[in-house]
Amino acid sequence: MNKKFLYYSLLIVLLVLEMLTVGCNKSSKYQARQKEKDTLRTKELHPDKSGPISPMTESQIYIEIKAEGKILHYQRETFLNKEDFSEILKSKEKFQSKKTDAFKKILKRYNRQIVNPDMEFDEARKSIVFICDISGAKEGSWFDFDWFLRPLSLDFLDNHFERREKELFWEGKVDGKMTRISIKFPFCISNCHEHVWAK
Repeated sequence: MNKKFLYYSLLIVLLVLEMLTVGCNKSSKYQARQKEKDTLRTKELHPDKSGPISPMTESQIYIEIKAEGKILHYQRETFLNKEDFSEILKSKEKFQSKKTDAFKKILKRYNRQIVNPDMEFDEARKSIVFICDISGAKEGSWFDFDWFLRPLSLDFLDNHFERREKELFWEGKVDGKMTRISIKFPFCISNCHEHVWAK
């Protein structure tokens, strides 16, 4: 009886030890895999200087829109650091074409048209100014700003645009970039989430 008891006790102890060993091995493998993932993630977030150049960073953006008749005059000035600005100057035409085409696609999605697009490179201010007129945004008695607000994930009311007598003004971060927006009209205004009309 005692022999059987000792045998079964020994068997149970061995089984428990085996289970603990397997568990430890699995845990070690999991930790090793996790550490490898963390290392790769760190390299993605903080590439060394010998690797590819990181995406250009826009530090400040000023957008001004002025309504005149049925047309909106649009101007976007982007301020860059010296390194990023110099990099863009090396291929100005390509940069201008890419940005203009991207803006055209956005407007087309909302049935708006771009008119006379142009881009200026201000070396003294280290800024890029994109200028154009926009037609098709006047619908009946109001202007529709869906084409402008939705791509930026903004809303006149939800994002608390300040309504002045003839202007909507907002300042905050869009995609981590400090952005200032001024939309001016030749008349006193009222607005809802995306539309502006004469008061």
